[in-house]
Amino acid sequence: MPAAVAAARRTGLRSVFSGKLWFWLPWPFLVALDLWSKAAVFAWIAATYRYQPEELRHHDVFTGPVEFRLVTWGNPGTIWGLFQNGTVPLIIVRCAAIVALLVFAARTANRARLQLLVLSLIFAGAVGNLYDNLTRADHTVRDFLRFEGLWPMKWSFPAFNVADSCITVGAIGLLILLLREDRGSARPAERVS
Repeated sequence: MPAAVAAARRTGLRSVFSGKLWFWLPWPFLVALDLWSKAAVFAWIAATYRYQPEELRHHDVFTGPVEFRLVTWGNPGTIWGLFQNGTVPLIIVRCAAIVALLVFAARTANRARLQLLVLSLIFAGAVGNLYDNLTRADHTVRDFLRFEGLWPMKWSFPAFNVADSCITVGAIGLLILLLREDRGSARPAERVS
């Protein structure tokens, strides 16, 4: 391999990793937190409520107008219980999303720290949920946080996990950043007219 090609490859790799700590540092911690929390809650619920059928096991953390309980549900779909019959296509989409996020992060400027951070959140969520898809026999994602309420009317929020929270916060953050950037780039054009 010629020296120029080798140097170009090293420079390309450096641009992916160098100056991108806001992307590379958060996601391993968040994936570890996601996997640990799923394992800990599922193991604790199984040990504490071992005489109950698995689908009925839950632990009430608090009750009242808003209820919070720990559950041990396997979600074959995606966030908020969507696409319940799409496990295999979702695995493919998650793999593609991971690759796309890596490319997007590599192309994001080093000074765009907030954008790198929200990309890291989304990446962590995708990796955490993909891990469940690939390692669980039924290919479901472990969800364990469940909220329900009685005010202002009866409602229930789909069970979720730390990875889902990362994806949601990251996606909302990315949307806000893109809208802010879009609005910022539209202002000079408006002044010219």
